[in-house]
Amino acid sequence: MTRIRLDYIHEYRDRHGRVRRYVRKPGAKKVALPGVPGSAEFMAAYAEAINNRPAARHGDGTVGALVTGFMGSVEFTNLKPKSQRLYRMVLERFATQDGHRMVHDMPPEKARKIVEEIGSKRPGMGNLTRAVLRKLFEYAIDTRQRTDNPFARIKAYKLGSHHTWTDAELDQYEAYWQIGTRERLAYELLLGTTQRVGDVTALSRHDVKTGAFNVVQEKTGAVLTIPIRPRLMKAIKATPAKGVNVIGDPNGRPMSAGALSKMMEAAIEKAGLPARCVAHGLRKAGLRILAEHGASMHEIKAMSGHRSIEQVQGYTEKADQARLARSAVKRVPNKRGKSRG
Repeated sequence: MTRIRLDYIHEYRDRHGRVRRYVRKPGAKKVALPGVPGSAEFMAAYAEAINNRPAARHGDGTVGALVTGFMGSVEFTNLKPKSQRLYRMVLERFATQDGHRMVHDMPPEKARKIVEEIGSKRPGMGNLTRAVLRKLFEYAIDTRQRTDNPFARIKAYKLGSHHTWTDAELDQYEAYWQIGTRERLAYELLLGTTQRVGDVTALSRHDVKTGAFNVVQEKTGAVLTIPIRPRLMKAIKATPAKGVNVIGDPNGRPMSAGALSKMMEAAIEKAGLPARCVAHGLRKAGLRILAEHGASMHEIKAMSGHRSIEQVQGYTEKADQARLARSAVKRVPNKRGKSRG
Protein backbone atom coordinates (compact mmCIF):
# COMPACT_ATOMS: atom_id res chain seq x y z
CA MET A 1 0.00 0.00 0.00
CA THR A 2 1.29 3.49 -0.89
CA ARG A 3 1.61 5.82 2.07
CA ILE A 4 0.96 9.54 1.64
CA ARG A 5 3.40 11.70 3.57
CA LEU A 6 2.22 15.21 4.43
CA ASP A 7 4.37 17.97 5.87
CA TYR A 8 4.11 19.27 9.47
CA ILE A 9 1.93 16.40 10.75
CA HIS A 10 2.67 15.04 14.21
CA GLU A 11 0.82 12.17 15.84
CA TYR A 12 0.74 10.40 19.20
CA ARG A 13 -1.45 8.04 21.22
CA ASP A 14 -3.40 9.53 24.09
CA ARG A 15 -3.91 7.78 27.43
CA HIS A 16 -6.91 5.97 25.99
CA GLY A 17 -4.85 4.52 23.14
CA ARG A 18 -6.40 6.70 20.45
CA VAL A 19 -4.17 8.22 17.76
CA ARG A 20 -4.23 12.02 17.73
CA ARG A 21 -2.93 14.01 14.79
CA TYR A 22 -1.99 17.70 14.58
CA VAL A 23 -0.49 20.14 12.14
CA ARG A 24 2.44 21.92 13.75
CA LYS A 25 3.67 24.53 11.28
CA PRO A 26 6.37 26.98 12.43
CA GLY A 27 4.87 30.32 13.37
CA ALA A 28 1.31 28.97 13.46
CA LYS A 29 -0.97 27.51 16.12
CA LYS A 30 -1.25 23.75 16.50
CA VAL A 31 -4.32 22.47 14.64
CA ALA A 32 -6.06 19.17 15.41
CA LEU A 33 -6.94 16.97 12.42
CA PRO A 34 -10.21 15.05 12.55
CA GLY A 35 -11.03 11.77 10.84
CA VAL A 36 -8.83 9.29 9.05
CA PRO A 37 -5.84 10.46 6.94
CA GLY A 38 -6.98 10.83 3.35
CA SER A 39 -10.64 11.35 4.22
CA ALA A 40 -12.46 14.48 3.03
CA GLU A 41 -12.72 16.00 6.52
CA PHE A 42 -9.07 15.23 7.31
CA MET A 43 -7.78 16.74 4.05
CA ALA A 44 -10.02 19.81 4.37
CA ALA A 45 -8.70 20.52 7.87
CA TYR A 46 -5.13 19.91 6.71
CA ALA A 47 -5.53 22.37 3.81
CA GLU A 48 -6.97 24.97 6.19
CA ALA A 49 -4.07 24.58 8.61
CA ILE A 50 -1.28 24.42 6.03
CA ASN A 51 -2.44 27.56 4.22
CA ASN A 52 -2.89 29.57 7.44
CA ARG A 53 -6.34 30.74 6.48
CA PRO A 54 -9.91 29.53 6.97
CA ALA A 55 -11.02 27.06 4.34
CA ALA A 56 -14.06 27.91 2.27
CA ARG A 57 -17.13 26.54 4.00
CA HIS A 58 -18.73 24.57 1.19
CA GLY A 59 -20.77 21.43 1.50
CA ASP A 60 -19.66 17.96 0.49
CA GLY A 61 -19.57 17.41 -3.25
CA THR A 62 -19.17 21.11 -4.12
CA VAL A 63 -16.41 22.67 -6.18
CA GLY A 64 -15.31 24.61 -3.09
CA ALA A 65 -14.86 21.40 -1.12
CA LEU A 66 -13.02 19.85 -4.07
CA VAL A 67 -10.58 22.77 -4.15
CA THR A 68 -10.00 22.48 -0.41
CA GLY A 69 -9.34 18.76 -0.70
CA PHE A 70 -7.01 19.18 -3.64
CA MET A 71 -4.95 21.84 -1.88
CA GLY A 72 -4.32 19.34 0.90
CA SER A 73 -3.55 16.47 -1.46
CA VAL A 74 -0.21 14.84 -2.22
CA GLU A 75 -0.45 16.15 -5.80
CA PHE A 76 -0.55 19.74 -4.57
CA THR A 77 2.00 19.20 -1.80
CA ASN A 78 4.50 17.77 -4.28
CA LEU A 79 4.45 20.92 -6.42
CA LYS A 80 7.36 23.36 -6.21
CA PRO A 81 6.60 26.50 -4.14
CA LYS A 82 6.37 28.68 -7.24
CA SER A 83 3.91 26.26 -8.85
CA GLN A 84 1.87 26.15 -5.65
CA ARG A 85 1.52 29.94 -5.74
CA LEU A 86 0.30 29.83 -9.35
CA TYR A 87 -2.12 26.99 -8.63
CA ARG A 88 -3.44 28.75 -5.53
CA MET A 89 -4.11 31.92 -7.55
CA VAL A 90 -6.28 29.98 -10.03
CA LEU A 91 -7.96 27.74 -7.46
CA GLU A 92 -8.93 30.53 -5.09
CA ARG A 93 -10.50 32.49 -7.93
CA PHE A 94 -12.36 29.39 -9.11
CA ALA A 95 -13.61 28.57 -5.60
CA THR A 96 -14.80 32.15 -5.08
CA GLN A 97 -16.77 32.27 -8.32
CA ASP A 98 -17.94 28.67 -8.67
CA GLY A 99 -17.43 27.10 -5.25
CA HIS A 100 -21.19 26.64 -4.75
CA ARG A 101 -21.52 24.39 -7.81
CA MET A 102 -21.67 20.64 -7.45
CA VAL A 103 -18.64 18.80 -8.82
CA HIS A 104 -20.82 16.35 -10.74
CA ASP A 105 -22.72 19.28 -12.31
CA MET A 106 -19.84 20.92 -14.22
CA PRO A 107 -20.62 20.33 -17.92
CA PRO A 108 -17.90 20.67 -20.60
CA GLU A 109 -19.57 23.76 -22.06
CA LYS A 110 -19.37 25.54 -18.69
CA ALA A 111 -15.72 24.50 -18.30
CA ARG A 112 -14.95 25.91 -21.75
CA LYS A 113 -16.71 29.17 -20.90
CA ILE A 114 -14.64 29.57 -17.71
CA VAL A 115 -11.38 29.22 -19.65
CA GLU A 116 -12.47 31.37 -22.59
CA GLU A 117 -13.69 34.25 -20.43
CA ILE A 118 -10.12 34.57 -19.16
CA GLY A 119 -8.22 33.49 -22.27
CA SER A 120 -10.00 35.87 -24.65
CA LYS A 121 -8.17 38.78 -23.00
CA ARG A 122 -5.19 37.01 -21.42
CA PRO A 123 -4.26 33.86 -23.37
CA GLY A 124 -1.41 32.97 -21.08
CA MET A 125 -3.65 33.11 -18.01
CA GLY A 126 -6.26 31.14 -19.95
CA ASN A 127 -3.73 28.37 -20.50
CA LEU A 128 -2.74 28.38 -16.83
CA THR A 129 -6.40 28.20 -15.78
CA ARG A 130 -7.02 25.33 -18.20
CA ALA A 131 -4.01 23.38 -16.92
CA VAL A 132 -4.77 23.87 -13.21
CA LEU A 133 -8.47 23.05 -13.47
CA ARG A 134 -7.71 20.00 -15.57
CA LYS A 135 -5.50 18.77 -12.70
CA LEU A 136 -8.23 19.64 -10.21
CA PHE A 137 -10.77 17.49 -12.00
CA GLU A 138 -8.27 14.66 -12.42
CA TYR A 139 -8.23 14.72 -8.63
CA ALA A 140 -12.05 14.61 -8.68
CA ILE A 141 -11.86 11.46 -10.79
CA ASP A 142 -9.25 9.90 -8.48
CA THR A 143 -11.49 10.59 -5.47
CA ARG A 144 -14.53 9.17 -7.33
CA GLN A 145 -16.44 12.42 -7.45
CA ARG A 146 -16.56 12.30 -11.27
CA THR A 147 -15.99 9.79 -14.04
CA ASP A 148 -14.92 12.34 -16.65
CA ASN A 149 -12.91 15.56 -16.88
CA PRO A 150 -14.83 18.54 -18.34
CA PHE A 151 -11.56 20.42 -18.99
CA ALA A 152 -9.83 17.55 -20.81
CA ARG A 153 -10.77 18.49 -24.38
CA ILE A 154 -10.18 22.25 -24.18
CA LYS A 155 -7.30 23.22 -26.43
CA ALA A 156 -4.51 25.56 -25.34
CA TYR A 157 -4.14 29.05 -26.73
CA LYS A 158 -1.23 29.57 -29.12
CA LEU A 159 1.19 32.04 -27.60
CA GLY A 160 3.82 34.04 -29.39
CA SER A 161 7.41 33.29 -28.40
CA HIS A 162 9.71 35.89 -26.90
CA HIS A 163 11.70 37.91 -29.42
CA THR A 164 15.36 36.89 -29.74
CA TRP A 165 17.48 40.05 -29.56
CA THR A 166 19.38 40.85 -32.75
CA ASP A 167 23.06 41.84 -32.78
CA ALA A 168 22.05 45.42 -33.57
CA GLU A 169 19.75 45.52 -30.53
CA LEU A 170 22.49 44.08 -28.31
CA ASP A 171 24.92 46.74 -29.58
CA GLN A 172 22.40 49.51 -28.91
CA TYR A 173 21.86 48.41 -25.30
CA GLU A 174 25.60 48.10 -24.68
CA ALA A 175 26.23 51.56 -26.13
CA TYR A 176 23.74 53.13 -23.70
CA TRP A 177 24.51 51.15 -20.53
CA GLN A 178 28.21 51.10 -19.81
CA ILE A 179 30.19 48.51 -17.85
CA GLY A 180 29.88 49.30 -14.13
CA THR A 181 26.12 49.96 -14.06
CA ARG A 182 23.64 47.53 -12.51
CA GLU A 183 21.66 47.61 -15.75
CA ARG A 184 24.68 46.42 -17.72
CA LEU A 185 25.51 43.77 -15.13
CA ALA A 186 21.94 42.39 -15.28
CA TYR A 187 22.17 42.35 -19.08
CA GLU A 188 25.52 40.53 -19.09
CA LEU A 189 24.27 37.95 -16.59
CA LEU A 190 21.14 37.17 -18.63
CA LEU A 191 23.07 37.03 -21.91
CA GLY A 192 26.21 35.33 -20.66
CA THR A 193 24.69 32.61 -18.47
CA THR A 194 21.65 31.97 -20.75
CA GLN A 195 19.57 31.38 -17.61
CA ARG A 196 16.00 32.43 -16.87
CA VAL A 197 15.37 35.67 -15.01
CA GLY A 198 14.47 33.94 -11.73
CA ASP A 199 17.64 31.85 -11.79
CA VAL A 200 19.82 34.89 -12.51
CA THR A 201 18.52 36.61 -9.36
CA ALA A 202 19.79 33.65 -7.31
CA LEU A 203 23.38 33.69 -8.64
CA SER A 204 25.83 33.89 -5.73
CA ARG A 205 28.99 35.98 -5.38
CA HIS A 206 30.57 33.00 -3.60
CA ASP A 207 30.74 31.27 -6.99
CA VAL A 208 32.64 34.10 -8.69
CA LYS A 209 35.98 33.02 -7.17
CA THR A 210 35.62 29.53 -8.66
CA GLY A 211 34.95 30.92 -12.14
CA ALA A 212 31.61 29.12 -12.52
CA PHE A 213 28.09 29.55 -11.19
CA ASN A 214 26.34 26.63 -9.52
CA VAL A 215 22.72 26.81 -10.63
CA VAL A 216 19.68 24.82 -9.55
CA GLN A 217 17.00 25.87 -12.02
CA GLU A 218 13.77 26.84 -10.33
CA LYS A 219 11.58 25.67 -13.21
CA THR A 220 13.17 22.31 -14.02
CA GLY A 221 15.24 21.44 -10.95
CA ALA A 222 18.24 20.90 -13.25
CA VAL A 223 21.63 21.27 -11.55
CA LEU A 224 24.08 23.15 -13.77
CA THR A 225 27.62 24.47 -13.64
CA ILE A 226 27.85 27.59 -15.81
CA PRO A 227 31.35 28.91 -16.60
CA ILE A 228 31.77 32.67 -16.21
CA ARG A 229 32.99 34.10 -19.51
CA PRO A 230 35.69 36.83 -19.43
CA ARG A 231 33.33 39.61 -20.54
CA LEU A 232 30.83 38.65 -17.84
CA MET A 233 33.60 38.52 -15.24
CA LYS A 234 34.67 42.01 -16.32
CA ALA A 235 31.12 43.32 -15.76
CA ILE A 236 30.92 41.65 -12.33
CA LYS A 237 34.24 43.11 -11.16
CA ALA A 238 33.38 46.57 -12.48
CA THR A 239 30.09 46.77 -10.58
CA PRO A 240 30.18 47.63 -6.84
CA ALA A 241 29.64 44.45 -4.83
CA LYS A 242 26.71 44.58 -2.43
CA GLY A 243 25.09 41.60 -0.75
CA VAL A 244 25.48 37.89 -1.36
CA ASN A 245 23.76 37.82 -4.75
CA VAL A 246 25.60 38.99 -7.85
CA ILE A 247 22.62 41.14 -8.85
CA GLY A 248 20.42 42.64 -6.17
CA ASP A 249 18.52 45.84 -5.49
CA PRO A 250 20.48 49.12 -5.06
CA ASN A 251 21.08 48.21 -1.39
CA GLY A 252 22.31 44.70 -2.15
CA ARG A 253 19.14 42.94 -1.01
CA PRO A 254 17.88 39.95 -3.04
CA MET A 255 15.62 40.73 -6.00
CA SER A 256 12.61 38.80 -7.22
CA ALA A 257 12.31 37.76 -10.84
CA GLY A 258 9.56 40.33 -11.27
CA ALA A 259 11.73 43.12 -9.88
CA LEU A 260 14.61 42.25 -12.21
CA SER A 261 12.27 42.09 -15.20
CA LYS A 262 10.89 45.54 -14.33
CA MET A 263 14.39 46.95 -13.94
CA MET A 264 15.33 45.59 -17.37
CA GLU A 265 12.10 46.90 -18.87
CA ALA A 266 12.97 50.42 -17.73
CA ALA A 267 16.57 50.06 -18.90
CA ILE A 268 15.48 48.78 -22.31
CA GLU A 269 13.10 51.72 -22.73
CA LYS A 270 15.81 54.24 -21.80
CA ALA A 271 18.13 52.63 -24.34
CA GLY A 272 15.52 53.36 -27.01
CA LEU A 273 14.87 49.72 -27.87
CA PRO A 274 11.44 48.43 -29.01
CA ALA A 275 9.01 46.80 -26.57
CA ARG A 276 9.65 43.40 -28.16
CA CYS A 277 13.04 43.37 -26.41
CA VAL A 278 12.43 41.81 -23.00
CA ALA A 279 14.70 40.23 -20.40
CA HIS A 280 13.90 36.63 -21.36
CA GLY A 281 14.87 37.42 -24.96
CA LEU A 282 18.48 37.78 -23.79
CA ARG A 283 18.52 34.11 -22.80
CA LYS A 284 17.41 33.28 -26.34
CA ALA A 285 20.00 35.65 -27.80
CA GLY A 286 22.73 33.99 -25.73
CA LEU A 287 21.74 30.56 -27.05
CA ARG A 288 21.58 31.91 -30.59
CA ILE A 289 25.11 33.27 -30.27
CA LEU A 290 26.38 29.91 -29.01
CA ALA A 291 24.82 28.18 -32.00
CA GLU A 292 26.21 30.71 -34.46
CA HIS A 293 29.70 30.09 -33.12
CA GLY A 294 29.44 26.37 -33.73
CA ALA A 295 28.21 25.05 -30.36
CA SER A 296 26.53 21.67 -30.76
CA MET A 297 23.01 20.95 -29.58
CA HIS A 298 24.42 18.96 -26.65
CA GLU A 299 26.67 21.89 -25.67
CA ILE A 300 23.78 24.34 -25.85
CA LYS A 301 21.60 21.96 -23.81
CA ALA A 302 24.33 21.82 -21.15
CA MET A 303 24.26 25.62 -20.87
CA SER A 304 20.52 26.20 -21.05
CA GLY A 305 19.35 23.28 -18.93
CA HIS A 306 16.73 22.22 -21.48
CA ARG A 307 15.58 18.66 -20.90
CA SER A 308 15.68 17.50 -24.52
CA ILE A 309 17.61 18.10 -27.72
CA GLU A 310 14.34 18.94 -29.47
CA GLN A 311 13.95 22.01 -27.26
CA VAL A 312 17.23 23.51 -28.48
CA GLN A 313 16.97 22.52 -32.13
CA GLY A 314 15.36 25.84 -33.05
CA TYR A 315 18.50 27.72 -32.01
CA THR A 316 20.92 25.48 -33.90
CA GLU A 317 18.83 25.04 -37.04
CA LYS A 318 18.54 28.80 -37.68
CA ALA A 319 22.22 29.33 -36.96
CA ASP A 320 23.26 26.37 -39.14
CA GLN A 321 21.11 27.69 -41.98
CA ALA A 322 22.77 31.11 -41.85
CA ARG A 323 26.28 29.64 -41.56
CA LEU A 324 25.73 27.15 -44.39
CA ALA A 325 24.20 29.83 -46.60
CA ARG A 326 27.27 32.04 -46.12
CA SER A 327 29.49 29.08 -46.91
CA ALA A 328 27.50 28.36 -50.08
CA VAL A 329 27.75 31.96 -51.29
CA LYS A 330 31.53 31.91 -50.88
CA ARG A 331 31.75 29.00 -53.31
CA VAL A 332 30.35 31.10 -56.16
CA PRO A 333 32.94 33.29 -57.97
CA ASN A 334 32.30 37.00 -58.35
CA LYS A 335 32.15 36.62 -62.13
CA ARG A 336 30.00 33.95 -63.62
CA GLY A 337 31.82 31.54 -65.89
CA LYS A 338 30.44 29.44 -68.67
CA SER A 339 27.47 27.27 -68.01
CA ARG A 340 28.37 23.91 -66.50
CA GLY A 341 25.64 22.45 -68.71
